[in-house]
Amino acid sequence: MEQSNPKNYKKNEHQYFSELPGYFEHASGNFGEKMHCFTKFVPRQSLAYFMARAEIYKNIIALHGSVFDFGIYHGGSFFTWLQLSSIYEPYNHIRKFVGFDSFSGFSEISRNDIGGEHLELKKTGGMTYTNGYEEIIDGINLLDLNRPLGHVKNTSVFEGEASEKFSEYLDLHNETIIAMANFGLGTYEPTVKILSLIKPRLQKGSVLVFEDLNQSNWPGETKALYEVFKPEEISLQRFPFCPQLSFMIYGS
Repeated sequence: MEQSNPKNYKKNEHQYFSELPGYFEHASGNFGEKMHCFTKFVPRQSLAYFMARAEIYKNIIALHGSVFDFGIYHGGSFFTWLQLSSIYEPYNHIRKFVGFDSFSGFSEISRNDIGGEHLELKKTGGMTYTNGYEEIIDGINLLDLNRPLGHVKNTSVFEGEASEKFSEYLDLHNETIIAMANFGLGTYEPTVKILSLIKPRLQKGSVLVFEDLNQSNWPGETKALYEVFKPEEISLQRFPFCPQLSFMIYGS
């Protein structure tokens, strides 16, 4: 809820989110038992994001190439892709998962990002994730213990300015083919640079996932998309149960 506009929630929903942590903490059962009935504790909004990402991921199961996630923050999308891969394609050791984040928040909010309502997190340094890199790496190492081919490394995370780190990655990995790319950066400058870099690496069927398109609070992502792709190349899809996420299948 911290990343959402609180005005979008009703009074009873605010009450739900304030009472949920205590309900989880005091509920009976050990951690494993609580995870087995996780739907008691996970908000429907979070479940909707997971369901949408699961449906999106199905589009690339038969598609060769790697998955890139720009602006991984706490890892909500990134770890979803990792879990889905281990479930849907447990022996695909060729697909790589590569994440990027500065973990120090927004480097700048440019004039291309101005719009919508005031959001406290929308500022230089907003959405900082202290010790984020270390925590994400610890999570990956833990997940690998429960992955069918966990002994085969398939994940990389790069800390720093996303477009610079991605450019360096491509220089070192000429083999890169993109099956899917997720954009959670929110702002114009890094998004337009990365879209320009990935376009030559796409194939027919590559999936581009966007978290902030057509949202007045984050106009930069839409502007970046339409600067790199022609309107006739864009056909955005979404699910009725998760309106924030949109995606396009390149070449379809």
